[in-house]
Amino acid sequence: MGTKKSKPWTSASAAKAAREARIATARYLREAPLAQEWETARLVEAFQAKLAHLRHPVGAAQLLLAGLGYDPRERPTGWDAVAEQVLVDEARFLEQSQLYVLSPQMCDVVIAAAQSLTLDDLGLLALEDLPSPTGLVLLPHPLMVRAVNGNLGDDRALHWRTPASFSRPNDDGTSWAPRPAVRVSSYHDSYGPVRPDSFLEFADESRRQGYPLPRLLLDSIQCHQFESAPNAEQRDSLEHYFAASRQVGQAYRSAQAARGADEDRVLGEYQPGTEIDNADGAFNIRFLYAFWRLCAQEIAVTAPADVRHAAQLAATKHGVSPDVRVVQLRTVKSSQEANSTDAGDGRWQHRWVVRMHKVRQWYPSEHRHKIIYRGPYLKGPDDKPLLGGEVVRSLTR
Repeated sequence: MGTKKSKPWTSASAAKAAREARIATARYLREAPLAQEWETARLVEAFQAKLAHLRHPVGAAQLLLAGLGYDPRERPTGWDAVAEQVLVDEARFLEQSQLYVLSPQMCDVVIAAAQSLTLDDLGLLALEDLPSPTGLVLLPHPLMVRAVNGNLGDDRALHWRTPASFSRPNDDGTSWAPRPAVRVSSYHDSYGPVRPDSFLEFADESRRQGYPLPRLLLDSIQCHQFESAPNAEQRDSLEHYFAASRQVGQAYRSAQAARGADEDRVLGEYQPGTEIDNADGAFNIRFLYAFWRLCAQEIAVTAPADVRHAAQLAATKHGVSPDVRVVQLRTVKSSQEANSTDAGDGRWQHRWVVRMHKVRQWYPSEHRHKIIYRGPYLKGPDDKPLLGGEVVRSLTR
C-alpha cells in the first residue's frame, strides 16, 4: 500500500477516477463492517474534544450532533448508532452528488484563493453561491493539511450537500433553532503519503475482511451556516475549543507512541512545516467557498467530461450519474507576458500566481456583498512547485 509515482493529469483519467472513487466509497460506507468502527472512533474523539471544551457531557453531545447536521435534542443510544446513521446518509448523499474534478493548475489557484479568506469573508457565504445543490470535488493530488488537533492528513476530496441545517441554542439557552447551512465532508486519500500505524492496522484488517479500502476515506463532517460570521464571544469560544482539541489530539498521539506506534509516518518527499495549517478548522469551507466563487467567474472554465460506454454501464449498474464536470484555469496573459520566454528557459525554480486580487463586491440587486477574485494566471514552468508564500501575499482583502 505504498505510494506510487503519479501519472500526468488528464481530464479523462481524472473523470474516470472520480466516477470509480464515488461508487467504491459509497459501497464501502454501506457494506464494510470496519467502516462503522472507524467512524465511531472518530466521533468519540470529536466528542472528547468538545467535552474537554464544555465539561458538560450533554452539551458536548448536542454540539457534536448539531455540527453533523442532526437534531441536537435527539438522544441516540450511543455513538455506534450515530455512526451508522452518518454512514447511511453519507453514502446516499455521495451517490446523488454532481462530480467535479480540478486540474492541477486550478487546484493551485483555489488553494491560494482559499488562504486569502477570513472568517468575516465566510460570513458572506449564501446558498446562491453553490454551483449545484450537492457535489463531490476530487483534487488532482492529496493536500497535506495539519488539522486543529495536530494530526496531519492527506485530503483528496471534499463533498457538500444542501439542504442541510445547523442548530444553535437560542438566547434563552434552553432551545435549539435550526438554521440553513451546507454540510461539508472531507475525505483523505487511502493510498496517500500519510501512513500512521493506526491507519495501516485498520487498512490491513479491512482487507482481511474482504473490503479493501477505496481511494477516499471519510475524515470529517461539519455543517456551515449560511450568511453568518462568528461574533467576538463566539470566536473566543472557538479558540478555547481549539486549545482543548489540541490537548486531546496530543494525548492520543502520546498514548500511541507509548505502545510503540508511529503516528507521524509520511512517505514521499514531505518536509515538516510545508503543510497547510488548518488552525481554525475552516480550511475545508474556505477551499469550497473559493472554488464556488471562482466557478461563478470567468477565471474557471467548466466543461463536461466525455462519457464512454463503460462509464455509462457502471453508472447505470450502481444507480448514479456518469456526468463529471472538469474545472480548469482560464489562463490570461498580456501580450508582453505571452511573448516572454523567461518562464520556460530553466531559470525559474517555482510557479506563482500573479495578478489575483480578492475584493468584496456589492450587488445592489441582491442587497449583499460577494467575494470576487480578479485575475489570476500562473507564471513559471509547469513542472515546478507552486510558491505558496508568494501566492498568499499576492492577494488583497
